[in-house]
Amino acid sequence: MKYIYRLLILGFFANFIAYNSFAEVTFSGYQEFFAGSSDQSTRTALDMSTNTGVSQSGLSNGAYTRLVATASATLDNGIEVIGVYSIMKDDKSGGDTDVLGISTNQNDISLSGGFGTFTIGNTGSTGSMMHYRASTIIPTAEPDGGILAHFYSGGSNTYGRADEVGYAEDSMKVRYMSNVYQGFSFGLQYGASLRSTPARTSASDMNCTTASDITGHGCYSDVIDAVIKYEGTFDGITIGATYGMIGGNTNIIAGAEYNDLEADVYTANIGYDNFTLQYKHASHGDSGQLKSTTDDGDDVGTTICGVYTFGNSSAGVCGVETEFSETGVSVKNESSQMVYGFGYNLGGGVMIEAAYATVEQSQGSTKDTDADVIISKISFGF
Repeated sequence: MKYIYRLLILGFFANFIAYNSFAEVTFSGYQEFFAGSSDQSTRTALDMSTNTGVSQSGLSNGAYTRLVATASATLDNGIEVIGVYSIMKDDKSGGDTDVLGISTNQNDISLSGGFGTFTIGNTGSTGSMMHYRASTIIPTAEPDGGILAHFYSGGSNTYGRADEVGYAEDSMKVRYMSNVYQGFSFGLQYGASLRSTPARTSASDMNCTTASDITGHGCYSDVIDAVIKYEGTFDGITIGATYGMIGGNTNIIAGAEYNDLEADVYTANIGYDNFTLQYKHASHGDSGQLKSTTDDGDDVGTTICGVYTFGNSSAGVCGVETEFSETGVSVKNESSQMVYGFGYNLGGGVMIEAAYATVEQSQGSTKDTDADVIISKISFGF
């Protein structure tokens, strides 16, 4: 009999929730799987023809598989409220940590109306939302996704950044994005620290504790990210451009002072018919480097990518170049990636894609990495 009572009580509460819920909830998701192989002739500055290599070929479950719950409601004053919560693969169960601190691991609330949109939570930066993301547009979304690196060993030196500090990371922040006025829009955010992500326990010290944390752009505080954007269509040609500024503070470690974050980002987009070309330039200067040294920094990255869609198929090419001046090294550290991608849409949210990439990294005049990588991908969005 007690089981019947439990079922009746469960049914009562289910009925109550169904008919008294204040928000409409929908679910969506995404899955991805890869196969890949690389031919790496140089690893950690060693010639692999005469040294023991590392086997990283095979299968990968990617990084961005997730289930997303989205709740929406409208307040009495007409303001729309949207809450988003993502459950990413493995990151809550002790598995691999590919997605810890990444903005697709989303947990935020947005309020929207005629004033624009305010968002608070673990969410993407203003720049992530407004800049043109050139490195994502070709099939496989490489090199932005970072899956290529599952199949080769990159160098351990600093080679410069292609993306701005804070890109695609989910530290706690408050973000405002305006509505679009005659093609123009702007956005502004504040974040207390880049370290306030779900990858770190609550009440953790937000200061950097090692020099490499600061020089690696890992823990700026009081981060401000501001972006202005224009996009318009003229005679069938879509033209867009953005400009962004990012600032943040560093802390002192053992009496050593480091340069605060000062970065500039420019992006541009041209689209005509089924063709899209995008450009991005990110400059961090001497951000995060020791104030006492003058021969380091000059951190710059440039990305140019294009994609063409024909029927259910698409093909694209993407080039990324970065450079960084390392103290005591007369020649700048550099990295170069070229990615060629092809994709086919099977319908129903299923895509099959493939890419071939070349990767080179050097510390001054010494080549650290030289690899050719091939990957294939199947994904399902639902």
